[in-house]
Amino acid sequence: DQVTKAEILWSLKVAQKGLSYNLCNELNELFSSMFPDSSIVGNFSIQADKMSYVISHGLGPYFKKKLIEDVKRADKFVLIFDEQTNNQNKKQLDMLLRYWSNEKQCVVNRFYKSVILGHAYAKTIRDIIIESFATDGLNLNKLLMLGRDNPNINISLENLIDVEMKKQGGCLLTIGSCNIHIIHNAFKNGILSSKCEDIDSVMEKAILYFSITRWVLLGKVIDRILNQWDILCDYFLCFLPEKQPVQIRENKRYESIKLVLSSNFSKVKFNFMLYLCENIFDRFFTFFQREEPLIHLLYCELNDLYQNVLLSFLKSDSVQQKSGQDLLNINFEQSALWIADKEIKIGEQTRKLIRSLNFDEKKSFYQDVRKIYITIANYLKKNFPLNNMLLRDLQILDYLSRTDRSSGDRIVRVARNIPNLLDDREIDKLANEWALYSVELVDRSWYIKDEYVDSNGNNQIKYHSIDYYWNNVFSILTMNGISKYPTLTKLMKNVLIITHGNADVERGFSINSNILRENRSSLSESSINGLRLVYDGVKFFGSGSAHKVPITTDIINMVKKSSSNYRESLIAAKLAVAIHKNNENSNKIIQNEKQQHLDEEKVLLDKQKTLAHQMKEAEYLIDEGTNRLEGALKSGVFSEVHAAKLLIAGGREKLTSINEQQQQLTNELD
Repeated sequence: DQVTKAEILWSLKVAQKGLSYNLCNELNELFSSMFPDSSIVGNFSIQADKMSYVISHGLGPYFKKKLIEDVKRADKFVLIFDEQTNNQNKKQLDMLLRYWSNEKQCVVNRFYKSVILGHAYAKTIRDIIIESFATDGLNLNKLLMLGRDNPNINISLENLIDVEMKKQGGCLLTIGSCNIHIIHNAFKNGILSSKCEDIDSVMEKAILYFSITRWVLLGKVIDRILNQWDILCDYFLCFLPEKQPVQIRENKRYESIKLVLSSNFSKVKFNFMLYLCENIFDRFFTFFQREEPLIHLLYCELNDLYQNVLLSFLKSDSVQQKSGQDLLNINFEQSALWIADKEIKIGEQTRKLIRSLNFDEKKSFYQDVRKIYITIANYLKKNFPLNNMLLRDLQILDYLSRTDRSSGDRIVRVARNIPNLLDDREIDKLANEWALYSVELVDRSWYIKDEYVDSNGNNQIKYHSIDYYWNNVFSILTMNGISKYPTLTKLMKNVLIITHGNADVERGFSINSNILRENRSSLSESSINGLRLVYDGVKFFGSGSAHKVPITTDIINMVKKSSSNYRESLIAAKLAVAIHKNNENSNKIIQNEKQQHLDEEKVLLDKQKTLAHQMKEAEYLIDEGTNRLEGALKSGVFSEVHAAKLLIAGGREKLTSINEQQQQLTNELD
């Protein structure tokens, strides 16, 4: 077991750091040379192939099993998902679970599963989610909400999942999409609405490709450009024309960069964009990238951000002391509410630079700025959930809010909004427990982590995450040693998991990039899942350190079985292929038989048509003979009687034969 333990620890490290499996080749010899006296090293044996199946069929499944066990102990969980195109140039759907962990006694975000997709239709993803839950024994009705970004396909998926849950008596909690994406799109739309679009295009396509798609980096990118402005001008406007005139001739990218760097306007616009990033958006972007529960702060932060945008171009008396729906009701396109051009917030550096512009340029710039602010405000107004009462009530999670007069009503409203969690009697108990909690003596150490004086002599306070605070509240006991707030505990554990954004799954894309590098593009789906599960397991059980992961009997046994599990999976895969081929062959045989039957049926139908035509001819002969017979009898020309009888007899004989053939054809067709 000591040897297996050593192999497990090494495998954990390889997976966590995204190291190549080929690194393990000749590792035994290397370790033996390094530690010649070690009996463990002497028996240590793990090559690239073994490393692969240890991770995909040993460690990965072990951590998946532990995850499912932990999730099943929770009342509710949240599924966070997103898709990306990986280094295999395939659509990869990543799914994370957010829940109150019985193991850690806090809210956790855990990697659940990756699926390689073709076209990511909403129905396809719905089926994947439902089948995955069924396979792992997760109750669909325990799903509290979906954490998603804003594409229509994800809205459709949310509706489809909700329909499935309603069939089982449940439903999803919906509070909108990821607000980080909303704010990013608002900024992007604002820039695209103005003459800054040309700069934005140059940044995206020529200077730094990723700048338009990574919200946290945009301000840093602009800052770097401004810091190196003179160097960039010297290189593109002086060095290249002098030293490499042929290379830049008729080069569209160069011409775009040259146009931006040659314009006095460009630096002004860059500085304004930097001001927007640093003073309007960066605080929100940075703050809500965190993993800890922040849902109780979301409403206030959204309100502040929207208010900040409005105050940048509107008179303060039209915005002050307004929040929520009142803010949304402001008609900011009314010019009567606008502040003068010179009062619009553009930042000090921008204000200094516009002095170099002429009157028309200044006028054009301020028009652009106002248009940007109005476009941003419009987008935020349409997409911010500032009229969502649940989000507003969730501020009650903050420890300072418990003494508010309305706190009792708000906690009851929150309880009513969480689907299928508390019944009427439990809500009544909750109201009583909250009344007691609101006057509870709370230890400062439950919410204050550290107090210190910074380098400027200012007092600073560092707070614990909100789930740490609530876990301490949950631990309060009565004199009888039982939980004092059981109903409140049940509610809070399932409210704290409400997601404040999609940053966790986006962060997983960086992990994917580290694991699935360009030189590892042949990794199978099971290997990708194994690597991600191990990475998550090291983070969860080892606090990010492989050597801190407890090596239990279960994990050792799982690794020992990984080889046989791998072989079984290969056999199962081959069997599946064989069954598929057999089904294909069977389908081909059935199709051929069906086609043969159709061909035979067509021949019979053609014969039937021919007989129908012949029947008409026979009937014509009979009619002709009958007419001639009647004419002969009337005229007394008895020589015609014999000929008429021959026609009638021939027609009847032919008709009898045709009827017999038709009956035979009918039987064959049946």
